[in-house]
Amino acid sequence: MKKFLSLLLAAALILALCVPGFAAGAQRSSQALTVNGVARTCDIYNIGGYNYFKLRDIAMLLNGTGSQFSVGWDASSQTVSVRTGSPYSKLGGELEIGADKSATAKSSPQTITINGVKKTGLSIYNIGGNNYFKLADLGAAIGFDVSYDAATRTVLVKSRGTLRNQVRLTATADAGHGYLDKFIFIGDSTTYGIGYYQAWGYNGYYPYRDTLCPHSQVWVPKSGYILLSRTAIDQVYCDQMDQMMFIPDAAGAVKPAYMMITLGVDDISTISQQDFYSHYTKLVNAIKAQSPDTRIILNSIYPVAKSYQYPGSINPTKINTANEWVEQIAKDTGCKFLYSYECLVGPDGYLPENLQNGDGLHLTGDAFVLVMNYIRTHAFY
Repeated sequence: MKKFLSLLLAAALILALCVPGFAAGAQRSSQALTVNGVARTCDIYNIGGYNYFKLRDIAMLLNGTGSQFSVGWDASSQTVSVRTGSPYSKLGGELEIGADKSATAKSSPQTITINGVKKTGLSIYNIGGNNYFKLADLGAAIGFDVSYDAATRTVLVKSRGTLRNQVRLTATADAGHGYLDKFIFIGDSTTYGIGYYQAWGYNGYYPYRDTLCPHSQVWVPKSGYILLSRTAIDQVYCDQMDQMMFIPDAAGAVKPAYMMITLGVDDISTISQQDFYSHYTKLVNAIKAQSPDTRIILNSIYPVAKSYQYPGSINPTKINTANEWVEQIAKDTGCKFLYSYECLVGPDGYLPENLQNGDGLHLTGDAFVLVMNYIRTHAFY
């Protein structure tokens, strides 16, 4: 009987050793975290005495610093791609602390490339369906510093260098409504609502009148709709000149202090990246030629709600990709980029249903209030 039990125990040990990749001793970390001296929180697991973080959490925490990086995913090749120096585009769910899933921790076989080069030697674990990377490995591979303060049990993350040629507008003190008064808003049907809700929003029941901007500051065709690909052909109504005008000509006539351009959502399913760049760049350069002192801000495309009925045409993946294009165009043309997308997107990557006006694409007055406040607190000085 003893011999039989010994054999069973030996077999059990062999089977336990043969379970592929599961991490013994994985546990939720109780250590604190600071990034550039500021206390932050996110999911952290400790495996074998080392801290493991989600890649997208680290990207979010370092965004806008000299160590920022973008994150991509190719499902066909199961490859995570990192591009150092590029801004990170939020998908939703970053920095959220979920339930403890340490019991699910196992080695991840996925590939990671950094600036197009396959990176080996990184320790990666899959925990609850998400990939977690050893923080020290990430710091060495991507370019940020990691240390530990034993006295306070705090993980210290510090970015390296400074972000050169900052294109994306970052958080500032509230510039006030006087700042908004200096803007002309150029855009498609997702811009039209700025003036509409200011003038008609529930007869002033909501604070639209005090927060949004009047029709005179919103230049769109009388239809309220314009494609990026037709900005050189279609005219907008310029209230200041009381006539329909081509956008560059209107800019030259009025010479606004600031111009916010929000275009592209209706184009991302119909034109190529090359054509997107071409149309957008020509418009910006034409405006600058007519009004060189106008400060131009290229605004991100807004998220869509899950209820939007054409998800194959416009969806979070396409919007995030197009926003990267817009940011690159801002950099190439010497403009600023406003990532207002992040003030509207929910944790699931979609526009919350209470912020869409019935079709899943267009915004409510409350949503525009959020956008206006975001503009005011990400000012271009």
